Amino acid sequence: MSNAPWSAGGSGDLRASDSDRDRTAEVLRDAAAAGRLDLTELETRLEQTFNAKTYAELVPLTADLPEAAGAGRAGTSGAVGDVGAPRQGPHEVNALLSEQKVAGRWLAPRQMTARSILGSVTIDFTDAALPHEVVLDVQIGLGQITLIVPDDIAVDMDAGTTVLASKDNKTRGTHAPGTPVIRVRGTVILGELVARPPRRRNWFKWGKDGSTS
Repeated sequence: MSNAPWSAGGSGDLRASDSDRDRTAEVLRDAAAAGRLDLTELETRLEQTFNAKTYAELVPLTADLPEAAGAGRAGTSGAVGDVGAPRQGPHEVNALLSEQKVAGRWLAPRQMTARSILGSVTIDFTDAALPHEVVLDVQIGLGQITLIVPDDIAVDMDAGTTVLASKDNKTRGTHAPGTPVIRVRGTVILGELVARPPRRRNWFKWGKDGSTS
């Protein structure tokens, strides 16, 4: 098995989640189905996968498989199916007369700043890693910032300064021991700040005749 060096700038010591272990297991099962691993190797690696505590323990388990190599390339764009450590997230996101979005698998820094001036910013935490509390400073002027936050993350939204604007926290995460927290503070002038859960997937595709498929 390849002991590939860790290349994520220390991120390998971060704790892996259940979804990270599940993604690694999926790559291993696909490799076995393609004949790249025999059943003994599959059983051994799956056992190591579900016992893994950190990203550094997961990466060597798929480092010699082409599926993992493809996932690593996709990791630069934050594809949901990535295996291994998430990419480092930005400390600043600025939208001036533009649209900016942060999404996919990324590591949220402890401190972030998001500015939207006559533009829009979307920060999607659905597949983000939050090994610590995140403080997000926002500055909005005639713009919009949207935070997409899953139910296992809590959001605290400071009252801050609001002038002819709206702040709306629609998230469902609750404070509990071990629950990641995003603390949002800042100024909203003639704009909108909203935190909401991910939208539900549309499992049915409607045809032109109104039928489902």
